[in-house]
Amino acid sequence: MSVEIIFKDVENKSNVPRLGGYSFLPEHMDWPLNPDGDKLTLVLCLPTDFLNKTLNLNLPKEHVLSVFTTYKKDDYFLDLITFHGDEEELENIKEGFTRVLLHEAGDIRNESDSLIPAQEFILGDELNLDLEEVDEEDLDDIEIYCGSLIGNKPSLLQIENMGLDDYQFCIQIYGGDFPEGFHDIFSLSDSIGYLFLNKNVDQNDAGVFFTQCT
Repeated sequence: MSVEIIFKDVENKSNVPRLGGYSFLPEHMDWPLNPDGDKLTLVLCLPTDFLNKTLNLNLPKEHVLSVFTTYKKDDYFLDLITFHGDEEELENIKEGFTRVLLHEAGDIRNESDSLIPAQEFILGDELNLDLEEVDEEDLDDIEIYCGSLIGNKPSLLQIENMGLDDYQFCIQIYGGDFPEGFHDIFSLSDSIGYLFLNKNVDQNDAGVFFTQCT
């Protein structure tokens, strides 16, 4: 089943699954830029040993999965990172407005204009997201989970011909779960970021990250 993620403050340099903080991107790898030349901001730092254990994956051991996004504090950017199934939107994402990088752990660094205060993942309760088992007349009485979670299946994802058959769902992150001052990390505070990983481990195409607003 999917599992709720809650968060606690942690040092920005901690090698734990977390939101924000410093990147462990090795010095030989360029800091990712989007097609407009803007430096991306680190939103997720995920040790592969944690992902392998939690999701029964087979990623390289002692590596890091770093997820970056376009973030503009004073400019509109929602359309650059949003994907609802449109092929053009997905191409936009894959051009580099978000990036998912699989790499060995280097020294801590940050070249973005923003540094999100780190928040460590704490695994909470299991979530039953299978609404197919619920009678239609009871749907209005159910509070659908819209927070952060890991594994199995996402919540509230609009899955109309997503074209992600080569990828598997990993994590969803609710914008409102980010620290004060960064609730707009996905442009709108009620946006959700979805991370899908390549089923065939590929450092050049580790995964896809995008947001949706429901």
